[in-house]
Amino acid sequence: MSEQVVFTRGRFPAIFYSMQAWMTPLAIAVLFALMILVALATTPPPEPIPYDLDAAHPEGLLALRLWLEALGYDVRRIDGLRFEIPEEARLIFVYPNQLLYTAEEAERLQRWVEAGGTLALIGPDHDDHALIKTFGVKLNPELRYERQLAQLLPLLPNGRAVYPRDWLSPIQTLDLSEAPQAIPALALLGAFEDVPSLTNPKVVVAVQVIGEGVVWHLAPGVDFTNRTLQAFAQGELLLALLRTMPERSVVAFDTYHLFGFSRVGERIATLQDWLYRTPTGWATLFALIGTGVFWALSGRRLGPPLAPVEKVHGREAAEYVRAMANLYRRAHVRAALAQYHAHRFKVGLARRRGARADLPDEEFLEALANTAPPLNDAQLDAVRSVLRGLSEHPDERRLVELANRIDALLESIR
Repeated sequence: MSEQVVFTRGRFPAIFYSMQAWMTPLAIAVLFALMILVALATTPPPEPIPYDLDAAHPEGLLALRLWLEALGYDVRRIDGLRFEIPEEARLIFVYPNQLLYTAEEAERLQRWVEAGGTLALIGPDHDDHALIKTFGVKLNPELRYERQLAQLLPLLPNGRAVYPRDWLSPIQTLDLSEAPQAIPALALLGAFEDVPSLTNPKVVVAVQVIGEGVVWHLAPGVDFTNRTLQAFAQGELLLALLRTMPERSVVAFDTYHLFGFSRVGERIATLQDWLYRTPTGWATLFALIGTGVFWALSGRRLGPPLAPVEKVHGREAAEYVRAMANLYRRAHVRAALAQYHAHRFKVGLARRRGARADLPDEEFLEALANTAPPLNDAQLDAVRSVLRGLSEHPDERRLVELANRIDALLESIR
C-alpha cells in the first residue's frame, strides 16, 4: 500500500505539468473568444447611415444615384485617404459630414467652383467653420415647421410655385447675412401667407455665383433623399441643378468627409485607429491584456526562465570517469572506457590540426607531426605518452590521471 502511494505521488507532478502544457494555449484561445463575444454582444446594432448612396431607407440617396445614372451622368465618389476633386467633375454634392473640412480643402473647393464647377452644398453644419468662412452661408439655429416651400425665383420655367413638405419634420433655414451675393430661391410659406415674406424670408434654397461657377445652398430637408424625392416632388428642383450640366458629365459625391466616422474628427486609416475605435479592436486589446496577465500570474513571461550563464557549470571529465569507472568496475569492463578516452583525445586533436582520427596511434602521431603548424616535440611526446598509457589497460586511478592529462593537452593545443 505504501509503495502504491509513493508511486502515485511520484507520477502526479508529471501528469499535472503535462496537462498544464496543453491547457495553457487552450485557455488563451477561450479567453480571446470570450472577449470577442462580449464585445459583439455589447455593440448596439448599426443605425441607418444618412446620405448613403447605396441605402434605400428614407434618408438614403439610392434613388438620387439611380436617377442620375439613368439620365446618363457618371456618378462617382470622392473618397480615399485624401480629399481629391476629380478634374472632370462638373457637379459635386456635399452633405452634412462627419469629418470637418480643413481651410485648405475648403479653399480647394472654392477654386474648383470659380473655374466653372457647380456645387450643391447642403448645410453646412454650424461646426464646419471652414465652409462657412469660405462661402458665407450657414444654418439658422431655430427650427421651422411650415408645410410649404414657395419659389422666390423661377427655378424651372414649368415648375410649380409651391412645393409641399412634411410638417412633422422640423427644418432649418439658411442665414445669408454674411453672403450678400447669395440670392434666395426657395423659402418657407406660412399657413396664412400667399407669398413668402420678403422682409424676413425663411430661405431654404439660395443661389450664389462665384467666378465662372455657381453654388446651390440647400437646407437639410431639401436635400434629394429617398423620402423627399418620392413624397415631395423635389425631383423638379434637381432638374434646376442639372440645366447647365452636359450629357454624360461627371457628378461626384463627397463621401470622404461624409463617412469619416470618428469621435475625434479623423478617418480610421491606421491600425491604431482600428484598435481604439472599433469593437473588434477593443476585443483584440482586451485579449492581449488578458493574455499578458495570465502569463504573468502563471510565471511564464514569454517562456520558461533561463538560468544565468555563470550558474551553469559543466561536468568535469574526472567526474564522468569516476561515475563510469564505478559502473565498469561492477561490470568488470575497463578497456571500453580507455578506448573511449583515446577516441575522444584523437578526435579533439584531429579537429585542431586537420588530421584523421581513425588512424592507428603511430600513423596518427606521424600525421600530427606533418600538420601546419606541427606539434612540437614536447607536445608529441605528451600525446604519445597518453595514448600508450590508455593502451596498457590502466587501473582506475591511472585512468583518472590520463583523463585529466587529456583535458589539459586539449586546452593547451589550439
